[in-house]
Amino acid sequence: MNTTQETARSGRASSIAWGLAPVAWGLAVYGSGLVQSFAPALFVPLFIVVMALPAPWLLWASWRMPRPALRTYLIEGGALLSGFVALYLSVLIYMIANDGPAPVELMVIFFGAAAVFVAAAWPLPGRRIAYGAAALACVILGIGLRVLYSDTSYYPGIDWVTKDELFAWAFLGLPALGVLLQIAWWLRRRVRAV
Repeated sequence: MNTTQETARSGRASSIAWGLAPVAWGLAVYGSGLVQSFAPALFVPLFIVVMALPAPWLLWASWRMPRPALRTYLIEGGALLSGFVALYLSVLIYMIANDGPAPVELMVIFFGAAAVFVAAAWPLPGRRIAYGAAALACVILGIGLRVLYSDTSYYPGIDWVTKDELFAWAFLGLPALGVLLQIAWWLRRRVRAV
């Protein structure tokens, strides 16, 4: 077997492994919950580490991986998917039984996620709009869940926006809008280049 075949085979194996990485991350999240039953002292640090893994994963894909390459896009997509799930789980953990405003820890988590998106966008001009929108969503959620709290399900002065709707708009709407704007920017550049 020659070197070219070995390189192609290892590239395919690496792509498959990175494609399955979000599943492995999800199993690690679930497994860290199982640790609580037999080693309660290890649960919190292990859970924090597992939940934080998508951040360096995304930064590594942005700063170190060659482009364009299928493996790079799988790594980046897996990091984004795992990161959004981690943020959603963080909201559930901190807010599911919380009657008051979000704790400071949740605001720090969202601000940290915003910083990760900004840092990941720095070397990738083709991702700046999408990652910027995701960073903006994280900032809005970090502030909104903490500061815009009221005892009713509606925010004061905005009686048509419930907390759940604000969360859905910011968590899903802004990143989706950013992706659409990024695609439009990319298409505009392609048309100008032709």
